[in-house]
Amino acid sequence: MVNRRAFLKEAGGFSAAFMGMGLVHGEFAVDEAELSFPIVDTHVHFWDTARLRYPWLETSTLLNRPYLPQDYDEAIGSVKVGKIVFVEAACAEDQTQAEVDWVTTLVKDEPRIQGIVANVPLEQGEAVLPRLEALAVNPLVKGIRRFFSTQTEAPHGLHPGLAEGVQCLERFGLHFDLGLQRGQVPVATELVRQCPNVRFMLNHIGVPDIKNNALDPWRQEIRALAAYPNAFCKMSGAATLADHQSWKPEDLQPALEHVIDCFGFERTAFGSDWPVMLSATAYPRWVEAAVWAVRGCSKAEKRRLFHDTAVDFYGLPPVLNT
Repeated sequence: MVNRRAFLKEAGGFSAAFMGMGLVHGEFAVDEAELSFPIVDTHVHFWDTARLRYPWLETSTLLNRPYLPQDYDEAIGSVKVGKIVFVEAACAEDQTQAEVDWVTTLVKDEPRIQGIVANVPLEQGEAVLPRLEALAVNPLVKGIRRFFSTQTEAPHGLHPGLAEGVQCLERFGLHFDLGLQRGQVPVATELVRQCPNVRFMLNHIGVPDIKNNALDPWRQEIRALAAYPNAFCKMSGAATLADHQSWKPEDLQPALEHVIDCFGFERTAFGSDWPVMLSATAYPRWVEAAVWAVRGCSKAEKRRLFHDTAVDFYGLPPVLNT
């Protein structure tokens, strides 16, 4: 078990630590001793707008174009990424299986893709069983992500049937990635409570308001969620939640420290949210900030955050890629 309090004490004084590491905006300047192994990126999107439809991209000049593995490879620079978990990219509802099939074909040329988190309408309850059966024959499919409805007519704000659909995942050994909007952590906590035999991965640290430094009641809600041992958390999306033009590592400090304090390294995994992250940061700069945030921890704890927790949660091949 990680001594989280000791970590927080050692990792205090983010500003001094950051300056001492000589980090450079847009460059990967972390000493290799800080991160001496290839990382697992648990949150990567690929899309080809000429192949599938992504309605949400239509208003984004930055993102409304193909983002493919070769683009990712250029974006990471000298950061060593050994494994990638692809997370569904909100394509049109009638193309979600096609998205999985397409990403599966990418593996031939990009073997670092070792897990897929697909999109299935689990709010349909047991009616989704045939779709889950079809996905489960693909060994790359490790879990499902489904964004919560914004409707609150059901108890606790849960869409009718969602818990039943999530409970079906246990039959196939699949996990659930929690895609939330701000303020929905309590809804996620209720779902986790109702599904004790399914493991959950909270995306983007539960979407706190980092930009305005308004972290309550998020702090209390995260602690309540973390009390369930089947709940895990991705250290992803933090820069995107901050001021895109002017964020500094210090701005991310309170939220990142709180996540580690609540979940520990044994239930926290690194993720990038590439290419969505590009609205706020280059890939190496986010890695720099994440490494800096845990510079006071042990090598074993860094390996858990940047590799082992992801391998264990998603059932990835355990050997470190070199």
